Amino acid sequence: MATTKAKKLLDKICGPKDLKAFSISELERLAVEIRSLIIKTVAKNGGHLAPNLGTVDLTLALHYVYNSPVDKLICDVGHQAYAHKILTGRRESFATLRKYGGISGFLKCNESEHDIFGAGHIGTAVSAALGFAEARDIKKEKHEVIAVIGDGSMTNGLTFEGINNVGSLD
Repeated sequence: MATTKAKKLLDKICGPKDLKAFSISELERLAVEIRSLIIKTVAKNGGHLAPNLGTVDLTLALHYVYNSPVDKLICDVGHQAYAHKILTGRRESFATLRKYGGISGFLKCNESEHDIFGAGHIGTAVSAALGFAEARDIKKEKHEVIAVIGDGSMTNGLTFEGINNVGSLD
């Protein structure tokens, strides 16, 4: 009897909206597939492994609950965004990660409509999110703005300055 290879859940993802049809157990299986792809790619190309493996479940949850790119997901550490790249239409090009002519290891506004803020390193998400929220309110738009702070953000003065400003602006 011939066996057929089970279709990967990743093959069903063209963008974050596709996650809405998944069950929780499918999302758990998808997290395993994403981690496997990240490990395989980083082993070949180099890059940030641990921070990306650590944010797979968070990224799935954010894209499951919110509606990117309408809702604004702002990360301040690009090296925690590999799962985000995979879920936002760059899975096919993920093998080119950090290679000449390939996709960036960081968030790049010109790579995807889901990368609304070109994050590189820590400390910028809270202040950037505040700016996006203020612009939204001035324009009387209706969408969420979410700041995803990075692994070292709480040691960064800019993060605390952003939190201070968020508190004072209601």
